[in-house]
Amino acid sequence: MSQSTPLLGAIVSNTEPSQPPGPEPLIGKHVRLELLEAKHYPDLWESFGTQNDLWTYWLDEPPSSLAEFKTYFENFSTTAGMPDLYGYAVIPLSGPHKGKALGIGWALVENRKNQVGELGAFFGPKLSRTRAGTEAIYLLVDLMFRKNHRRLQWKTNVLNVASRRAAERYGFVFEGTWRQHMINKGRSRDSCWYSIIDSEWPVCKEAFETWLDDGNFDEEGQQKRKIEEIRDSLK
Repeated sequence: MSQSTPLLGAIVSNTEPSQPPGPEPLIGKHVRLELLEAKHYPDLWESFGTQNDLWTYWLDEPPSSLAEFKTYFENFSTTAGMPDLYGYAVIPLSGPHKGKALGIGWALVENRKNQVGELGAFFGPKLSRTRAGTEAIYLLVDLMFRKNHRRLQWKTNVLNVASRRAAERYGFVFEGTWRQHMINKGRSRDSCWYSIIDSEWPVCKEAFETWLDDGNFDEEGQQKRKIEEIRDSLK
């Protein structure tokens, strides 16, 4: 009596480990991303350090001074237990805030062998819902897939509606909720998980690039088509 072959997933031809980001800045048309340095913290403190409402769903309470803010983020990857976390200052290339760091984008190399990475962001209000902010996410996602990741994750507090909407807008697919995933500031946190996988990235990438194109904006700078509409039309 012959034994049937157990069912397995598709063969992965590219098994080379994913790679971490390099030291080079990421430069787009609207924004520049630089690895976090001491020079960025005063601008970042001004952008979101003093706005306590932006820290509601963050892991910790907001620092009370620029010095604490700087120390907190300089040590964040270590205290969070994520040594392969790379933070980038997000700096617009034009407009009234040109040259000022307005937010932080993170790229986490979570599992090199399995080619899994994660993305995160902490944007000040002057960066949220702007072309510069969207391009920053585009540059980070594109970097991670160029570094041989098969899967890129985004996770957030289930109560953080803004973060959930952002993930869906960028093309991350909702996968489910981990109940009682964390204890956050003494409160129980359920976490929503999203992801983009490598086979989905070409469509998402084209949607990003089409949305960012000047032709998608009118003279007042208002978008003509949402990125979700563009992405759906490409599928």
